[in-house]
Amino acid sequence: MPKKGKKAKAPLSDEEQLLLFQQKLLADEETAKKKERLLNQFLKDKLAKEEHNSALNLNKINTQWRMVLREVKTRELHKDIEILSQTFERVVDCKDSVIKGEKILKLAEICRKFETEEEKVLPFYASALTPKEQAEVEALNQEELTEDLAQVMVNYTGMENFWKRYNKVKLEVLSLQHRRAQLLDISGKLKEMLKQYLDGISVSDEVLSQPNPLFIVNHRSNLAQPLSMPAAQSGDK
Repeated sequence: MPKKGKKAKAPLSDEEQLLLFQQKLLADEETAKKKERLLNQFLKDKLAKEEHNSALNLNKINTQWRMVLREVKTRELHKDIEILSQTFERVVDCKDSVIKGEKILKLAEICRKFETEEEKVLPFYASALTPKEQAEVEALNQEELTEDLAQVMVNYTGMENFWKRYNKVKLEVLSLQHRRAQLLDISGKLKEMLKQYLDGISVSDEVLSQPNPLFIVNHRSNLAQPLSMPAAQSGDK
């Protein structure tokens, strides 16, 4: 049997071709719109993501910048506090010096009323150090001076005469205290001698039972001998 040949397609009419062309145009247009929608959505998503990342980066930058500003401000505040503290210490030192100076002047004015004529004429005194002590001081002065030691010596120079008078007064006070202790001891012994003497001239059983302090044998009596007064030390008045 002869093979059956394929049935040839009938040619499309003009209307059918036009319809087919319109369908293809519609399909292409729909595909283009779909692609456009996808592209727009992609761009929107990408833009939103970029905006989100930009906001995060900007927030990080602002945070780091604030930290830098805080550190700078903190260093500046610490520096200002240190400067203010040093200034305050200097002001306090100056005020302390002024207060001490005023106290010294008031004390000097009060002490002036109690000075002797000799002290008023010769208010300052020569050094009370012995030659040996003076040599030791000079030997110490020959050591290498440091800046702090030099500053102390400069500060002390203006008060040298004051400390001389102050030390002389302290020495006189110690001398008078020592003299007072001696006089109290002598007073106690004199009171004891007076008691023995009064017991010697009185008559009572208690007195008669004890040796009579006025009884003399071989030019000696039982009465305690008077005490010699110690010589006044230098500086005693």
